[in-house]
Order: sequence, then structure tokens, then C-alpha cells
Amino acid sequence: MSPARRISARLTTSYAGFENESDLLHKLYLRGRQQPEIAPSLYAGDGLLMAWHHEPVAPWQDERWLAEMRRSLRPAQFLRMVENRFVSSESTFIDLAQWDACIDPNWSMVAANPDLSVHVGVDASVKHDSTAIVAVAFERATTRVRLVFHRVFQPSPNEPLDFEHTIEQTLRDLSQRFSVHTIRFDPYQMVAVSQKLQRIGLPLEEFPQTTGNLTAASQNLYELICARNLICYSDAAMRLAISRTVAVESARGWRLAKDKSSHKIDVVVALAMAAHAAVMSAGEMSSVEYFTRLGRMPRVNWQFPQPGPIITAPGFGGIRV
Repeated sequence: MSPARRISARLTTSYAGFENESDLLHKLYLRGRQQPEIAPSLYAGDGLLMAWHHEPVAPWQDERWLAEMRRSLRPAQFLRMVENRFVSSESTFIDLAQWDACIDPNWSMVAANPDLSVHVGVDASVKHDSTAIVAVAFERATTRVRLVFHRVFQPSPNEPLDFEHTIEQTLRDLSQRFSVHTIRFDPYQMVAVSQKLQRIGLPLEEFPQTTGNLTAASQNLYELICARNLICYSDAAMRLAISRTVAVESARGWRLAKDKSSHKIDVVVALAMAAHAAVMSAGEMSSVEYFTRLGRMPRVNWQFPQPGPIITAPGFGGIRV
């Protein structure tokens, strides 16, 4: 072959994917690992050159960065995005010991406090899943979120939930007992109720369960629990729902889900919606004040590249590096 002849090749980059889902990437990874290792984590042969690192290689990936990633990412996310290892797309949301650490034995559900500003999350269902309403308050002095109230309704196929006498009445009642700042809801089930309540002045805010919204709310709840910045009263049913909640990840984000179809985790979803609204309310204070009270620097919103398509070239093969 003439040394002047150009060789067609393609270079793509990716981190590891999901077990039993990222089949093409996993096959290429296995194919690359079967080749001779010509340098640490560098494999060559069979028409491909693959660099597959499990240790950080970029100069900015120092111990401080790694500590931040461990704090902000769930264990499975850290393994996949930082250590570049294949993981299951479904994993435990939170360890129960971490949830238990957020329980204040001296705290209980608040009956009423008209001066207390609360944020409410509503996860509604007519026939199958339960319907949950959760209210939380944001403590500016400590930058913590405190559980104030929750209620769960369980409909059935034979006895669908009457939204007017359950959700609507509960939200009206909460508006009389507290200073309601925000009521977040998924408009899929609650259009009629939301219109009625908005007409009487309740602060309803649509929160469609899109990938972006679910990822933001789920990640926020995860970080609050891990940092013990969520304060809850003891409730056996809520603890059971937490134990049955899993995190389901995709290339676009992740969301809370139940590990079995019969399990009910709606109260966890409503808690995530309310807590996210509460933390967003912290934007009303200056960023310097917020992070000074929190006792740490702002978390950098690190963005990771998304897996691209596998590209093949004659005589070279296809690969993601």
C-alpha cells in the first residue's frame, strides 16, 4: 500500500451504556477488548483502535471534581459516566439508611400555620395508581426543605377518584391553613380541577412529566436526601414507598419509577415535585446568600456527551471510543 494513500476512518467518543440495551456499543467494546493492548487502556487490531479508560484522564478531572461527581451522581451514574462501566438502566433510588437520616423524631405533620409558605406537589390518578398531595416548606435560615403535610388517596377501577371531593377539597383546605406559594401538578389528569382552582386565586403551576422535568425533580430530591437537607416526620407508608422506588435512566435523563407495577410510589413523585418547587424558590435570594448559607460553593452543572451513532468505514470497522 502506498504511504501517500489516504485511509478513510471515523472517530467517535462515548462513555459506557446500559447492560442489555446498548447492544451495538457493548459488542464493539468486547471486540476492542479482545485486541492486543498496545498501551494502557489502548487496544488495536481487527480494523479498529479503541481507547477505553476506567480512570480519569483529563487534567481537570482532579480529586475535587471526582468528589463533586460522587456527591451529585447516583452510584450507577458515577460508574457509567465517570468510570466508564456498563450498568443496568434500573437501580435503587436511595438507600433506606439515607432516608432514615432525614427523619426528625421531634417533627410531625403541621396542622395549620397561615404564616408558613408552602409548596405543594400533586401526583394524580383516576383509577389505578394512588393520588398523592405533598406540601413542603423551604427554610431560608438553613436552606433545608421540610415536609409539612401529605395525604394519599387510593382509587380503584370500580370506584374512580372523585377529584372534586378529594384533590380539589384538599387544596382548598391547604390554602386556608397555610400560605400556599406554589401548587405543581401534571396537567394530564387535572385540567378541569386546575381551571376551577385558578379562578379562585390558587397558585397552580403546570409541571408536565417530561424527561427534563422528571430528571430535574428526581435529581433534586436525591441530592436533598443525600445531603440531609430534607427534614421529614416519620411515616411508615412513605418509607415503604421510598423503599419501592427505583431510578430508571436513559440517554436523555432519569426518572423515579416503581420496581413492581402493583407498588405505589406516587407520594415520592409528589414529594419530588414539591421539593423542586421549594428549592427553585431559593432563587428569590441572591446566589451569594444561598450558597453562603448552604456552606459550599455552587455545584457546576457538568454536562456529559451523549452516545452518538456507530459509524463504519471500509477496512476500519465501526467504533465508539
